Amino acid sequence: MRDLGRRLLIGIAALATGAMVVGYAYIFGGIATPPGGDLGTVALPERGTAAAIRLDDGRPAFVVVDDGARPWVLDAEAPGPRGRLRSLVAWCPDARRFIDPMTRAVYAADGRLLAGDGGTGLLAYALRSETIDKPTSLIVGSETEARGVRGDTTSVDDACPGGTTAHGPEPGEVFDPSVAADQEPPGWIWLDGTLSVEDGEARLCDGVDGSCDGFAEVLGIDPASVETSRAGRFLGRMRDGAIEGLALVADTEATEAP
Repeated sequence: MRDLGRRLLIGIAALATGAMVVGYAYIFGGIATPPGGDLGTVALPERGTAAAIRLDDGRPAFVVVDDGARPWVLDAEAPGPRGRLRSLVAWCPDARRFIDPMTRAVYAADGRLLAGDGGTGLLAYALRSETIDKPTSLIVGSETEARGVRGDTTSVDDACPGGTTAHGPEPGEVFDPSVAADQEPPGWIWLDGTLSVEDGEARLCDGVDGSCDGFAEVLGIDPASVETSRAGRFLGRMRDGAIEGLALVADTEATEAP
């Protein structure tokens, strides 16, 4: 009996140690929630419309109810090659489509690619409801799938004369890159500046006048992919004084800096 009790204590200690290791891995790895955790609850818009939302971890997304009345929650970041600047898509209410303002790729309401060279559609999140009959909100899971290509992708118009629905900041939420690098505000933040290459590294410079006196380094973007400086509004996260996950925001007309 004494040996059995000793073995039980050793087993319990091993389980506790394992749990601590996993917990510290999440903390030091910068993971907010374990894999499989939910990303929030979203209200459903009217049929045939979309709403720009932020999930619980701050990432931008759209919730859509398409013509078939099936809801979708789609990541707002347009797909693209690794190491290149990406952008947030905007919803065109008149055409019921998403448009990438940088590449002019067009995506259907269900996230599938309609036109452009994206190669794949938008990222869709798993959804579930706590009610069976006509739910008014849905729980967003962390599981995702990349939507595919829908039909011919060569003849779809990317114009949206009636204006778009896009993500945007509240008053006082926009940072200069150098200020954000110094203060390191948590979560996803809005940034105004110019993406350029200085001293062999990608930087988001303060302002749009072509100078780079104040800046923050940008992680994850290959300097060789920045062919021209690009000024506008961006979304990103601060990590150790640098910006990661930088994306051009759809409601800003990107321009070539002087």
